[in-house]
Amino acid sequence: MRVALLTNFIAPYRLPVFRALALQVGEMRVLLSTVMEDNRAWAVDWSGLDVVVQRTLTAPRTWRGAGFRERIQLHIPLDTASQLERFQPEVIITGEFGARSLSAVRYGRRHRVPVILWATLTDRLEAQRGQLRRALRNWLLRRVDRVIVNGESGARYIRLFRYPHARIAQIPQTTELRPFLQLPLQRRPSSAARHLLYVGSVSERKGIALLLAAMSQLQEHQRVRLDIVGDGPLRVPLEEQYRDSGLMLNWVGNVQYDELPRWYGEAEFLVFPTLGDEWGLVVNEALAAGLPVIGSSYSQAVEELVRCGENGWVFAPESVGAVQQAIVSALACDPASVATMREAARSSVAHLEPTAIARRMFSLLQQTRLEY
Repeated sequence: MRVALLTNFIAPYRLPVFRALALQVGEMRVLLSTVMEDNRAWAVDWSGLDVVVQRTLTAPRTWRGAGFRERIQLHIPLDTASQLERFQPEVIITGEFGARSLSAVRYGRRHRVPVILWATLTDRLEAQRGQLRRALRNWLLRRVDRVIVNGESGARYIRLFRYPHARIAQIPQTTELRPFLQLPLQRRPSSAARHLLYVGSVSERKGIALLLAAMSQLQEHQRVRLDIVGDGPLRVPLEEQYRDSGLMLNWVGNVQYDELPRWYGEAEFLVFPTLGDEWGLVVNEALAAGLPVIGSSYSQAVEELVRCGENGWVFAPESVGAVQQAIVSALACDPASVATMREAARSSVAHLEPTAIARRMFSLLQQTRLEY
């Protein structure tokens, strides 16, 4: 089967699924809008994939969500139609509701090729969208053959457009979990302090300011260490704000993706206070590493994978008190309970290997192609 996959760029955590899918389908070409976005500190690795970088217009814009603003890049590929004509796919998978998907739909209808929209979104994040954008999405949804979403939150949003439930496939995001699964579940504490981990951008959307405010109000905050792996626009002001606070903060900065397991291997819990995430692969990584997750319900990965008291704790990131209470609940667990939760954490994601996810996607491609 010849498959065209249209997306902005390839993040290192998505590479394993793309490679596994390419092996399943036989012939897959990935059409990218950009080699890598300017604000990403990731190494570029396309080995094992047939990749074409399109001619693209890129413009900065501000993403305004509930409680955050974030600078992002808008990509408008200019040669999608000609690239598809050259490759002649039998099935098209297109990411997002933008220009590339419009071109994919036009090509699909002209050449009788099925189009699958990969909509990695949540109902909460999309609640702020205007009427014009909703109208465009309604038009696109009436012309695509299937929609892939990450989980129930994405499915709820797509169903708002009265899109047939049977044509919505919920396929969770994942990455290569083996380096995390290989970490020992039983670990010796590195110090007397409890050890929390944060992995992600140091930005408004990721809720890091809310997390630090919550930690500063812990009664025993001087006995709680937080490793902050990542960088972003809030790092300098937050470092200044909490320099003399007494908090045990370790500002690690950006690390290469293959170095991440080391940080998971040293921690006791992952804290993920995001104000809005389409998924949140740090949740997969933490659970695979055996870390119970103290996670925001505004992450689709937390909504889908974390069960309170079993493999973590879930909170709504609407107040400092809510985050604080979730951390307090985690720190109150005795070692035996934490050990049980570690085992439950790992088993909760053992099925989310890239090959298994690629197999589900390939089955969907086959079914869509046969029905067309």
